[in-house]
Amino acid sequence: MKLLPSLVVSMLTCTLAFAPPPLSKILQPSADAGTTDVLFMLRSDTDDERGCHRRDLLLRTGSLVMATIVGLDGVKPAEAIPEQKVYSSNAKNFQRLGEGDSSGGSVYDNNPSSPKARTRRAMVGCKNTSARSLAGESIGNARLNEKDCNQIVMKGDSDFMLQALTKLDCPSCPYGIGEK
Repeated sequence: MKLLPSLVVSMLTCTLAFAPPPLSKILQPSADAGTTDVLFMLRSDTDDERGCHRRDLLLRTGSLVMATIVGLDGVKPAEAIPEQKVYSSNAKNFQRLGEGDSSGGSVYDNNPSSPKARTRRAMVGCKNTSARSLAGESIGNARLNEKDCNQIVMKGDSDFMLQALTKLDCPSCPYGIGEK
């Protein structure tokens, strides 16, 4: 409760905030030449710059009371917001992206059982630079470009790329392919 000490200080300095302001003594010559009348007048707000104003006290007290009622008296703002419910798959994907997961919820299999699925997955690997360079090192071609990689995969040899994709497996990365 960081607000409590400041409230106590403001209340101590403003103990007379709701009392009438103090009176000022003003001497004024009367109609008789030899006498002087003493008048008492209310001191204005501009006379005392250190004075406490009722609005300030009410604002401080009211903000403390509201913060205590709502429960924000010592809670960090991030903890005050409850976790949001997500109803649609689109909202789930946006929430996943906001948390840093770029996979879009997809699960990638780097060892598919059918030959066509193996070829498709290897072709996706050929588009990725880090997968291509790691696969190129395994076949002895350090500078494997996308065209040559695609030609090797289309001839039926997709295992070199699938092994590289298994080494670069990253479930939260785009296409399930991490960086080297």
